[in-house]
Amino acid sequence: MIDTQFYFLGFLSFISLTFLIISFVNKTSKPVTTHLRLPPSPPSLPVIGHLHHLYGAPLCKSLQSLSNQYGPLLYLQLAAVRCLVVSSASMAAEIFKTHDFAFASRTSFAFSKELPLANLGLFTSPYGDYWKFMKKLCMIEMLSLKQLERSHSIRREEIVQFVHVVLENANKKEVFDVGDELMRLTNNIVSRMLMSTRCSEKGDEADRITELVKESFKVCSKMCFGDALGPLKRLAFWLYGKQAMDLNMRYDEILERMLKQREEGGKRDENKDMMDVLLKVYQDDKAEIKITRNHIKALLLVS
Repeated sequence: MIDTQFYFLGFLSFISLTFLIISFVNKTSKPVTTHLRLPPSPPSLPVIGHLHHLYGAPLCKSLQSLSNQYGPLLYLQLAAVRCLVVSSASMAAEIFKTHDFAFASRTSFAFSKELPLANLGLFTSPYGDYWKFMKKLCMIEMLSLKQLERSHSIRREEIVQFVHVVLENANKKEVFDVGDELMRLTNNIVSRMLMSTRCSEKGDEADRITELVKESFKVCSKMCFGDALGPLKRLAFWLYGKQAMDLNMRYDEILERMLKQREEGGKRDENKDMMDVLLKVYQDDKAEIKITRNHIKALLLVS
């Protein structure tokens, strides 16, 4: 009992010391920003910022309550992470249309430099020629009328399959995890649109992909924890970097195998998916932007 209390007090002391160091480094290393015209913001606390406003109620309810009180454009500081909360259509139009260049880039997470595929995806790469080219490619190839019609049939087939699984388990009076089935439904739809294959087919490969997806969600939450540490975010790499690099390597092996299988199968003129489009750009020496196999893997992975 004494040992347990000792370790608990030691853990609390470590956490407190960590946040005190973060607070000190933030105050000494960053210029005063009181001259900035920031949006309205609720009262904050040292170190944790506005995190206490999000505790208790569901996140969506907490943000709605804050927006009702402070307006449709809200500034929050969640530990070391600065956030802008937009909760109206007019403000969203200002962000995504009028001032889209200012918000196009994404900040890198705690240990993105150590992961080869981390900053190459459409949603994680910085704004520039590559980002604009890939956005245009996705808009033309993935959101064209033909592709939307194809995706409609894919969604319909997968939803029918999902309902069939639910009814089958209900008839057998067996307990099953609805969350897992919904995640499998989403993964199948996205996988078929990108690579024309289902990721929940029976077999070892499908099981590995499903397990990878689950592990990825866990690692992402840990990377968010690293971002909140601010100047000490390298601590997250010491704690979780090996796990993230292992996931990256396993994803790379699966995607490389799928790319080789598609290349060996030859070109397809009909029912092309995103993998076909990206391979075509990769093999085109006269392409507007030269992409590598890592670019393809990152786009397929992050999408």
